[in-house]
Amino acid sequence: MLKKCIALLLCALLLCCTPLSAAAAKSEAQEIKLSASDLKHTVSDTLYGIFIEDINYAVEGGLNANLVRNNSFEYLHGEEQVLSGWEIDADFTRKTEGGIHENNAAYLTLADGKDRTVKNKGFCEYFRYKTKTVQKKSVEAGSMGIKAGEVYAFSAWFKNTDTSVSVYLENNKGEKLSETVTFRATAGEEWQQYSVELSAVKTEEGLLVLKFGGGEVSLDYVCLYPKKSHGFGLPTWKYTSLRQDLFDALAAMHPKFVRFPGGCVTEGDSLENNFNWKNTIGPLEERKQFYNIWRDEAMDYNNSYSVGYHEYFQLCEDLGAAPVPILNVGLICQPRCGYDENYAKFQAGELTQDQWEAYLDTIALRPGTKEWDDYVQDILDLIEYANGDETTEWGARRAGNGHPAPFGLQYIGLGNENWGSVYFRNLAALKAAVNEKYPDITVISSAGPVSEGAEFDASWKELAANYKDTIVDEHYYQEDDWYLAHTDRYDSYARDGAKVFLGEYAATSKGIGTIQTKSNLKAAMAEAAYMTGLERNSDCVVMASYAPLFAKNNAEQWLINLIWFDAYEVVRTPSYYVQMLFMNNIGTRYLDAPLPEDSAGLYQSVTVDEENELMYIKLVNTTGEPRTFSYDLSAFGKVNYADVISLSNRSPAACNEPGKTKIVPETKKMASAGNPEIQADGYSVNILRVAYGGNKNGDGLYTLPKMPEASTYYTPLERALMIAVPVGAAAIAAGITTVVWFKRKKQHK
Repeated sequence: MLKKCIALLLCALLLCCTPLSAAAAKSEAQEIKLSASDLKHTVSDTLYGIFIEDINYAVEGGLNANLVRNNSFEYLHGEEQVLSGWEIDADFTRKTEGGIHENNAAYLTLADGKDRTVKNKGFCEYFRYKTKTVQKKSVEAGSMGIKAGEVYAFSAWFKNTDTSVSVYLENNKGEKLSETVTFRATAGEEWQQYSVELSAVKTEEGLLVLKFGGGEVSLDYVCLYPKKSHGFGLPTWKYTSLRQDLFDALAAMHPKFVRFPGGCVTEGDSLENNFNWKNTIGPLEERKQFYNIWRDEAMDYNNSYSVGYHEYFQLCEDLGAAPVPILNVGLICQPRCGYDENYAKFQAGELTQDQWEAYLDTIALRPGTKEWDDYVQDILDLIEYANGDETTEWGARRAGNGHPAPFGLQYIGLGNENWGSVYFRNLAALKAAVNEKYPDITVISSAGPVSEGAEFDASWKELAANYKDTIVDEHYYQEDDWYLAHTDRYDSYARDGAKVFLGEYAATSKGIGTIQTKSNLKAAMAEAAYMTGLERNSDCVVMASYAPLFAKNNAEQWLINLIWFDAYEVVRTPSYYVQMLFMNNIGTRYLDAPLPEDSAGLYQSVTVDEENELMYIKLVNTTGEPRTFSYDLSAFGKVNYADVISLSNRSPAACNEPGKTKIVPETKKMASAGNPEIQADGYSVNILRVAYGGNKNGDGLYTLPKMPEASTYYTPLERALMIAVPVGAAAIAAGITTVVWFKRKKQHK
């Protein structure tokens, strides 16, 4: 019995120590010889980009730097029609006639009185962390994320007002976070804007407070911008600015394109709510606000469109990325309008042809009608807005909005996750109109929202036959094992047909992680492995973007996201780092370099930048065992510089959370003499980067930015347990061994 106890304790000791030692173990190197004769196709120069959709408060309450929620009083939430975001201690009326602009009809009128207070809470969190349980305390709290030392630009519009206005920031206990700035608003019958600056003296979750003296007040369009936000005060960002840390996270990726603004957001859920880009440009107070399609009973979600089409174009320019606007084809979001159910009824004879056509007219504009012609003109006007010179109507409007030069639009998406005859009916008509006036614009078409099946096959059959000149947008979300099993998905795609845009994809790690942390290393490795297949097929797959991009903590609609954030912090997931590393480390030609036969669970891609004499070898190890490969590059000349960037952890469940960064990439420089090696630890993504020939110092290689400090353990308790368990087991084993020794010695005597 004692022997069994000792054996079990020793096993426990070994299990505790194994995760720490396995990654450090080094396997025997296997040599792979690379040959210049194996250089294949050119790698698409737009292969990796990003996709921004206003889901999970990604833009409104995220990228949009304005901290005021429902700033124009347009949005009423739920059956109770609650005025979202505001707390008003005064007699007031919400009016909808005589507003600043017809697109923003609502405003507040406060009756004459004393000590009248209006507060805005900012963009709250809704759920208890890692659950979908609504937390009333969070919903009712101010959550602007005020930072000491920051200066905030406040503005508001008034009319028919003659009163003193005191403005300040406070925390949820009513304590001031800034000085109080008082001014007198003396506005007549015309709306007039007033602006002041607030300097924060404390860092706390907070809210904006307005206190009014005597007299009637009419108030509208309230804004609060941190002056340290991207674009603030610049002529190119005439109307708004972006949250700086979220912009920085995008800039570090160096995406080649930006797909925007959706997603389902670009479609709407009714023809009355059909997305119109023209409502999103110009002075903010003239943009037409509307509820976000991702709202639900728990969360109030409104679009101010402060980040509109012009700002998306400007963001692309600031990032050095190609703009890829996605527009609907006069067809609303098909899953939201019961398309499949009605089509099944039509196929079964439960709907007549006339009834089916009548149904289609409720979800789609019909070519040949005035409404259709107007919509087509809207799309043509968008291209003129992006590319027309200042002598054109819409080019002049672009110049008036802060950008005299054209944006250089090359791509336009027609349809998002659409399928079926109604889509192709409208696509054919809209594409013809675009190509007739703008033949140099590349159209992006849609293959629907799934990776396979009858509708997917039917879509591709139509696209292959009649739309070879388009890039086909595929979307799918799968579990991690699916991606590992389908890294060869595009090997069999036709090379002389339509190219592929993998516009939305992400991996889910089933059973590993939590609601907010399923974007873990296991998922990231699966995505990285799949991306090696994208590079191998980058003569066919010319664009790819992970989705969704952003999610606000405890306010998400989608569980798998690339970047999480709260009022203060940005959390970069392992998937983010994979995307960042792949985007910034890729050559211009693909080199065919198979792994040895005994390489199950390993995935590799090799690309070469011949002009700059750089080579990038990506190796993904999804197994728990370390593997080492040595690369013979003698065919390319002398190796002058080599390093390896690795993303790894002893656990595939490793993830990053608010305040808990567990996994970040690291760079290790290697000796340049001899064959460079990748020591691929278990559960790792690795990029061996080599400068050869005339590139003596690795010129042109991407420099990894400063990484957050990573902790080996989540909590002090975990750290203590990791130390205490093996030490305790060893102590118990030693004690038992001592007892056994004395017992046997006594028996011997």
